[in-house]
Amino acid sequence: VFKVAVYAAAFNEGLVRADEVIDCENGLWAYGGKTLSDFHAYGRLTVADALKKSSNIAAAKIALRLGEDRLIRYLKEFGIGSRTGIALPGEEAGILNPRSRWTKISITRVPMGHEVAVTSLQILSVLNTIANGGAVLKPEVVQRIVTAKGQTLLETKPEVLARPITPETAQMMARLLSRVTEMDGTGRRARVEGYTVAGKTGTAEKPGLGGYDADRNLASFVGFLPAEDPAISIIVTVDEPQPLHQGGQVAAPVFREIAEQAVRYLDIPPVPAELSFAAPTARAATDM
Repeated sequence: VFKVAVYAAAFNEGLVRADEVIDCENGLWAYGGKTLSDFHAYGRLTVADALKKSSNIAAAKIALRLGEDRLIRYLKEFGIGSRTGIALPGEEAGILNPRSRWTKISITRVPMGHEVAVTSLQILSVLNTIANGGAVLKPEVVQRIVTAKGQTLLETKPEVLARPITPETAQMMARLLSRVTEMDGTGRRARVEGYTVAGKTGTAEKPGLGGYDADRNLASFVGFLPAEDPAISIIVTVDEPQPLHQGGQVAAPVFREIAEQAVRYLDIPPVPAELSFAAPTARAATDM
């Protein structure tokens, strides 16, 4: 899920194109004396497909184009490493190390979510920034308080905290993230009938003794819908799921079940077909 901010930053800087091809090195790539792998071995992918397939190597190569200074700046503008300011006690700021603590390989590890710590609310805020046309909004718990007679006692107004990306970049990212839930995308199990879902899967390894523990995961799916005219966003995180452990396998179906009920309860209409940017579904995937 962390890759979303990196792709958005690169598109915003004009450093990549959706149809540009990136060599994903057949799943194994060496940089700075260390190797980085993908869960599946991919060769050459377009940038759009690299996001759809969630390639770690592609995200690392895109981050190298951004460079450390720009990457850190964008992450801070997205709110990584800072409290959102929500009116709930105990919110954590997470961890975004200063550049002085980065190693040579940090630029290739941070894009896939290593060396950082974020809350679910922070990741949801990144997706909301895309849904909100590039604006980071302060999250509120209560929209309005009214008396029994209808008198408004409190009403919160949207507060823009930052604008890390342009509306054009946000719209492009919404289009690309909607491809994640196509039939050959990692988030296909988050699909909601009649709606286009824009989102991202995540499978984060937990820190363990001497490094990350591949047997202990946080499986996530974060997304919003309708992708063309966002009304709701949801994040689902499952702590150490077993026996399945990937976000697309575990969290995406839960997202779908919540979203299916939410659109009915909130009476959110689907976007008419002529306005939808959902592409025709591709061949069914046979793996994750």
